[in-house]
Amino acid sequence: MPVTTSEIQIAQPTWGIAFPRPAVDAGGLPLRVMPLPDRLVVALQQNPGIAVKALVKVGALVARGEPIGITAENAFAGHIHAPSSGRVVAVESQPVPGLPASLCVHIEVDHEDRLWEKLKPRIDLASASTTDLRTAIASAGIVGLGGALFPASIKLDPDRQVSSLILNGVECEPRINCDDALIQHRSDEVLLGAQIMMQILGAQECLVALKADAKPALDAMRTALEKLGDKRMRLALLPPVYPAGGEAQLIQLLNDIEIPAGGLPWETGHVCQNVATAAAVARFISTGEPPSTRIVTLTGSGLRTPVNVETRIGTSISDLVEFAGGYASAAVQLSMGGPMMGLAVANDSLPVTKACNCIYIQAEESLVTQPTELPCIRCGDCAVVCPVMLSPQMLLSAQRTNDFDRLSELGLDACVECGCCDYVCPSHIPLTAGFTEAKQQQRDIAFERRRAEKAELRFAARSARQHTRESTAQQALDAQTAAIDSDPVKNKNVLQELLARVNKQDKKKE
Repeated sequence: MPVTTSEIQIAQPTWGIAFPRPAVDAGGLPLRVMPLPDRLVVALQQNPGIAVKALVKVGALVARGEPIGITAENAFAGHIHAPSSGRVVAVESQPVPGLPASLCVHIEVDHEDRLWEKLKPRIDLASASTTDLRTAIASAGIVGLGGALFPASIKLDPDRQVSSLILNGVECEPRINCDDALIQHRSDEVLLGAQIMMQILGAQECLVALKADAKPALDAMRTALEKLGDKRMRLALLPPVYPAGGEAQLIQLLNDIEIPAGGLPWETGHVCQNVATAAAVARFISTGEPPSTRIVTLTGSGLRTPVNVETRIGTSISDLVEFAGGYASAAVQLSMGGPMMGLAVANDSLPVTKACNCIYIQAEESLVTQPTELPCIRCGDCAVVCPVMLSPQMLLSAQRTNDFDRLSELGLDACVECGCCDYVCPSHIPLTAGFTEAKQQQRDIAFERRRAEKAELRFAARSARQHTRESTAQQALDAQTAAIDSDPVKNKNVLQELLARVNKQDKKKE
């Protein structure tokens, strides 16, 4: 279908990298639905630093959609639900992709896939209030399925002045196209989710952002938009440039608005949600069933057949790979995410989490040895591709001299760790790794500074209390002394009592 006047065509930005799309991915990988595995390992902790609590014990029988865990610190992060029915055989901490450890519920699947009998029915959009909708989405544990896992309900705050909802289906990192598959097969569901979120936010428009070269997905979305006939929704075609799908970069490209350092997207009047998040919202509101599956892209040289697989959350990576056709090599390297920002996965026994949008599998023989690092030649290529307009070569100098004040001045906190600077560096300097380490050191320094400030405040408060006690005691003593001095008879009696106590002590010593 041709571009229409209701669509927005975004020009190529000056930053970023245009990766060639592999021929096998040109039309999007096929989508297959995986049967239930024999065991599911459901991570209760999806984000670092968030405490979780298991709601089930070993031996419990659970059904699909039943709450099995909850985040203890933030009610808006909601429950974690059983992806299928079965028996709980373990509740223990173990590594999961992206985290060194998480409390996990191990479910021995009974293959009946029974729905939890207490699931609430679908919500009537015509009568439901924005508060009811938002609370329901929070209880369902729906999070940003683009990878960040930020609770969707926190972004969907009706008290914020939001004019535009941005539906992110750009998926700019090479090799990943799980959102592409979702759009091709379930565009209607995605748009229903967008309408629900617009209703909660009170947004006046929705921009559906897709890559301009994703032809099958674009055709499917155009058909769905035409069928829906909602004039508030428009399609935005973005150039296939990495990392155009980043939240801040997407808002800047679509609206020519730069989110200030330390600012939040909604402060500019825009809220960005992933297309998979929208689909999860639609399905939950329509059926009352919380998310139990996600689409995962399996790709890379170490896999026999690249494919998108819809699987239950908690499925092991090994089961996923076996369903996809198995490994193409005896030795492989696994990552969760794409080749640019993917996180290393220790082994394929780890489970799929809500964050697993892609498992990137590289054959050992295809891995390129890291070239020898050379001195920086000040070419400036890294600054050209940086999507947040930083100067990586200047950051590198400050980072290697541990000049944290200078790093702050240069805007290190704004670095999105996309890896573009690494990709174009002719000297093969691992810039991103250095910046990531420096950011962690900055956080550690800030933590220690806050802890020292709190200790200083506690010491000052303690000293003040001690001074007050001593001052009060001294005032009482002065008052008592003044009273004795003003009464000679009482003074004499006090002296006699004191002498009597001294004599008594002397006799005890004898």
